[in-house]
Amino acid sequence: MSSLLKIPFFLVVLLFCKEANARPFALHNDTFAFSNDTVFAYGIDERGNLEIKKRDKPVEFGHRCFVLTRAVMQFYQFARFAPEQPRLSREEYKKIVLRVCRVPIWSSGPAQRIVIPGYRDLHHFSIAYEGLLKENLGGWLPTYLRVGNWRMLMGHPRVGQAAAARWLVKSMDEHRLRALYLARFPHMNHVVIAYDMQRRPNGDLHFTVYDPNYPGEPTFLDYRHDLRSFEFAKRWYFPGGRVNVMRVYISPFH
Repeated sequence: MSSLLKIPFFLVVLLFCKEANARPFALHNDTFAFSNDTVFAYGIDERGNLEIKKRDKPVEFGHRCFVLTRAVMQFYQFARFAPEQPRLSREEYKKIVLRVCRVPIWSSGPAQRIVIPGYRDLHHFSIAYEGLLKENLGGWLPTYLRVGNWRMLMGHPRVGQAAAARWLVKSMDEHRLRALYLARFPHMNHVVIAYDMQRRPNGDLHFTVYDPNYPGEPTFLDYRHDLRSFEFAKRWYFPGGRVNVMRVYISPFH
């Protein structure tokens, strides 16, 4: 207690405020109840090979893995749900959603969290206002025009993947969400969020991730220490195996 008294009062307030805002990421509460849809239909044949074909009809909400991962992080970092407060009109909720989505993920955010009244978490809010969210979270075209997307066509040295693993370990130790761009050209081009980690005795790492194509269902991304390589779980759109990991939604000054 004596050492605490030596800290200036405003720093004590900041420390306690930061602690009050800190909470574990909860997959079933902090993500959307709906999924991103892929434009093409994917399947895994009996030999474990990926098959891609054109869908019979266009998808309603596709191309938006970047959009959903970004929005999940924004709501988690910058918003606060207040179920005890009265619910608002659809137009008022639209204004709040747009406010949240304008805050850069890598920034410190607003001085106070943006309050979303009437709902206990993002999952329940997205059930009630699925249409509003799909209309206002953002379009898919800007994410396809990102300059950083061209990295999937380039080489991915193992030293770079090892550096990404160290960055992820540091982030998980600091309880920070991280958006990861997974690529394996030409069959893999996807974004997920890592939110938890387990260390293996042999030096491997097991990351638990949110996949916007699988609402409410955790999946994994493993780092093989001996190969300096990442492996992603088998999905309906990916046969499982090696992927290259790139960092996204980080400060442009880093």
